[in-house]
Amino acid sequence: MLDKNSIQSFLNARVSAIFISFIQGGCSGTKVSIETEFDRTGLVGSQITEGLTAYYRKEEQVALEQGRITSVNEKWIFSSDKVQDRCGCGSSFSFEKKLIDSKKLTKLQGIFGKKKEECK
Repeated sequence: MLDKNSIQSFLNARVSAIFISFIQGGCSGTKVSIETEFDRTGLVGSQITEGLTAYYRKEEQVALEQGRITSVNEKWIFSSDKVQDRCGCGSSFSFEKKLIDSKKLTKLQGIFGKKKEECK
């Protein structure tokens, strides 16, 4: 679930429990959030290593346990075979492939096309 460096960082900071969740955010719609202060009520716990337990919502358990979370430039990156779409910086993702709305694309092409012509 968590990469070795992230685990070690939590252990060095004497953090014994973390809450991992999916939140809405970013270009692709979903990000990973990790908190060290949280209410454990209704959460599922899983021991990552001696001294560190991860808590999460039951409905997110399978996706989190089958994925990998890494800290890159102070952003949490979630990787999994189930991720279908990802933003440019890599921190947000989607479990569904994003389809391009052809009406919006045509409208944007019209807007940018007009501006390009106006600049000449």
